[in-house]
Amino acid sequence: MKLINPINTAVSLSLLAASGLFQPAFAITTPAGQDKFRAYTSNPKKTTDSLLSATVEWRIDDSELYRTTGLSFLSEGKTDGATAAKKLATAMSDGMTELYPSWRGITIDHPKDQPELTIANKAGYSISTVTFRDYTNQALSFDLVDKDFNEAGVQVAIDLVYTADVEYLEGFSSKKSLTASNGIIEITIDQQKPIVIQTDGKTTRVLEAEIAKQLKSSIISENSLLPHLIGKDTRNVKVFDGSEIQLLDLAAKSITIDITDPSLGVLTKFKFKDDNTSVKVAEPRSMAVIAAVLGLLVGGYFWFTNKKKQA
Repeated sequence: MKLINPINTAVSLSLLAASGLFQPAFAITTPAGQDKFRAYTSNPKKTTDSLLSATVEWRIDDSELYRTTGLSFLSEGKTDGATAAKKLATAMSDGMTELYPSWRGITIDHPKDQPELTIANKAGYSISTVTFRDYTNQALSFDLVDKDFNEAGVQVAIDLVYTADVEYLEGFSSKKSLTASNGIIEITIDQQKPIVIQTDGKTTRVLEAEIAKQLKSSIISENSLLPHLIGKDTRNVKVFDGSEIQLLDLAAKSITIDITDPSLGVLTKFKFKDDNTSVKVAEPRSMAVIAAVLGLLVGGYFWFTNKKKQA
């Protein structure tokens, strides 16, 4: 009769028991549609072709960040709000074709003939940041579809910029404007009474300070809410100008920004929470299990030694 080696048995049992010592927590996959972002476009007010662009950045759960950028050039009389939304949605979708299919972590939905587009995460991905750059002087509205910005942990920044930064051509224009010209900036939070600022030749820093003074729960920051993107297309990505309005706890469901001054553009930035990546945590069971494993090893050793003596 063949004896079962008790040492091997003890080791096998100990390994089985030890496998229960460190039970990994379930890896949580971010559900599809957890992060949603919607933009409403409108008719451009500038007669010349002007830039509207958007960059969306997302993360694969527990892994790298990826992004897509869409650029479109619009003008009054040639483009309405629905066309603006369609062109931007198409440009962002085209931007993702450079990525492997497994890296494309968002969907971009544009309802036919509607001045809106909705961005949502796919399962296993989460939206990190969204940036809209508007130099067309159109009214833009933003919301999270069905969530409050503060409750969703989404921070907002408004950065006024000069149109000349993207439209000025060295040698073709005699002077690059470093101030606003004439018009208004109107910002509306939910259905509240809008704040209205006259631009009247002021600098962007002065205008941002005036807005922050009227806009509840806002601050002026010398640091950008989002990391600065570096790109070869100078029509789109510019160096941060050192000042922006930040709403870090915006207890509202929507924000609308409307600028009529042709010398001004606006960058609206949204920073999403980035805390929903998968995490595996080893959780020790109990000292009782450890004692049981040690008991098996010691007991097996003495049993096998005693058998050998009897033989």
